Amino acid sequence: MLVPATSLAEEGFADETPARLDWSMRMEVGSPVSGVVTRVKVQPGDRVGEGDVLVSLDDRAPKAELERARAQEQRLKLAREEAEREYERTREMYDRALISSRELALAEIDQSMARAAHQGARAELTQARLGLEYSQVKAPMEALVVARHVHPGQVVQNTLQVQPLLTLAVVQPMVAVLEVSSRRAAELEPGTQVRVRVEDQEFQGRVQRVGLEALESDAGSFQAWVAFDPPEDHRLRAGMSAWVVLP
Repeated sequence: MLVPATSLAEEGFADETPARLDWSMRMEVGSPVSGVVTRVKVQPGDRVGEGDVLVSLDDRAPKAELERARAQEQRLKLAREEAEREYERTREMYDRALISSRELALAEIDQSMARAAHQGARAELTQARLGLEYSQVKAPMEALVVARHVHPGQVVQNTLQVQPLLTLAVVQPMVAVLEVSSRRAAELEPGTQVRVRVEDQEFQGRVQRVGLEALESDAGSFQAWVAFDPPEDHRLRAGMSAWVVLP
């Protein structure tokens, strides 16, 4: 929230500590399936909503696999139903003492095998549906596109490791990261109200968390994270310099 530029001393704020801005969350987005990129629908700087399609991969192969899996599932479903009917007929004949218990046991085994095969086909069908779904890479949340790593025509190979396609960042709230002394670290509590100053703007902020381990570069200092909510149309960026005014 943007606050008016009032006298900090009058409000009991004394210490200004340098900080740098960062996103509250940064995420690399990819797909678990491999393929050829057919379309990239966003550029760095675009804001996207949850569920928006960001990147499309060639979906011809996953569509063909889905059709194959559907046909296989249907075939094994019919085979399972026939095995179940055959078992019922065998059971009826066994009850009338027309066949041996061994023949009944064999029919029961056939029924179990048909059910297992159909269950496996259903799992493959689910996997094929997911493969087609994964060919459309969607935004997992409302975010800002901060980097693009692929272009149409590029082959994405995810056999051993998922290749990042885009980098997204959550921009509300923003975070100011600062270093504080061990004394300050002990005093600051999550939720403590502070001020964040970026150039000529001031924002009401709150301590999000304080590091539990001293910095390697300075054994007497700890990192602290302050969250604040700039306006929706803000032009702040990660890495910008800021000041955090501590009470």
